[in-house]
Amino acid sequence: MSNSISLHLRKFIAERSLNRCEYCLLPQALALHKHEPDHIIPVQHGGETNKENLAFSCMRCNRNKGPNVGSFDPETGKLVPFYNPRKQNWDEHFKIKDAIIIPLTPEARVTVMIFRLNNEDRITERKCMKEAGLL
Repeated sequence: MSNSISLHLRKFIAERSLNRCEYCLLPQALALHKHEPDHIIPVQHGGETNKENLAFSCMRCNRNKGPNVGSFDPETGKLVPFYNPRKQNWDEHFKIKDAIIIPLTPEARVTVMIFRLNNEDRITERKCMKEAGLL
């Protein structure tokens, strides 16, 4: 199977996400770099290039995730998969308070940690978005 992602599929995943990163919610229109498709289960782990395995991701989330599928929960030490936007609801796993993404579940904790969702620059961006009424 080819790993190339067709223009049609790229457009579908962007529209499905409302043109926001499905992990950190950064709108495409406010990103310095163009958002890109992320293989939720990376190809090297057997993930396929189809709409069920692709998420619309900002460059930072995609780069920080890399080929990983999960990490060790900082609270329990157990190996936990990342938040999966195809199978889970963002609002059931995260909330935003004062521009900080608060993880509510083990999946969210490892996602926040590995994707570095609360790095200082990202918090500053969310504060600016909130002040502009975009978050």
